[in-house]
Amino acid sequence: MDGYIKEIQEGLIEGDAEVVKNLTEQALNMGISADVIMANALIPMMEEIGNEFRNGNIFIPEVLMSSRAMHASLYVLKPLIVESKIKRKKGLVIIGTVAGDLHDIGKNMVSMTLQGDGYEVIDLGIDVPASSFVSAILRYKPDVLAMSALLTTTIGEMRYVTQSIVNEGIRDRIKIVVGGGPVTQDYVEEIGANGYGKDVFGAIDIVNKLLGNKVGYFNV
Repeated sequence: MDGYIKEIQEGLIEGDAEVVKNLTEQALNMGISADVIMANALIPMMEEIGNEFRNGNIFIPEVLMSSRAMHASLYVLKPLIVESKIKRKKGLVIIGTVAGDLHDIGKNMVSMTLQGDGYEVIDLGIDVPASSFVSAILRYKPDVLAMSALLTTTIGEMRYVTQSIVNEGIRDRIKIVVGGGPVTQDYVEEIGANGYGKDVFGAIDIVNKLLGNKVGYFNV
């Protein structure tokens, strides 16, 4: 068992999605459970990768490759976990890039890493108007709304979305987390959001903190 787990970990570090996918399938064929793969390979390695990123030892391209490799493993594991009816999600997150902004790399990284950390994620995509964020909150009743803006010309949409949520009378139902190049802690406080992720792992940290650092292995 340890051999497969170690090889999956190495594949995650190298960011080789095809290798990680194949190793995950091989590990399952050898009788290693999806739970064990998640708990001993995926989650610890994403935490390690996060620490390496914070310490400046790796950079965004490497993180993105590792996130994609992790997602390849999740693709193999998810049907088995759904089939066994194991539900250990830490919470439900709706994520999207605000109206007028077409950037999605950072959003996709956060989305993939949240899933690897045990959250169910509904990705609304890019150029999302306030009305769509509000409709999604009413429909899915998430724990967290995560918004991204990469342009100084679109950051104002975060204020508009937050105010729309207040006007709808549902602000107390949800935590709001924002991120992107122009976003600062002062802006978070100004618009009344709950937190700010300076980078992908900062976003994961703030979501975990807001939801009480629950234990979870997979989104179903």
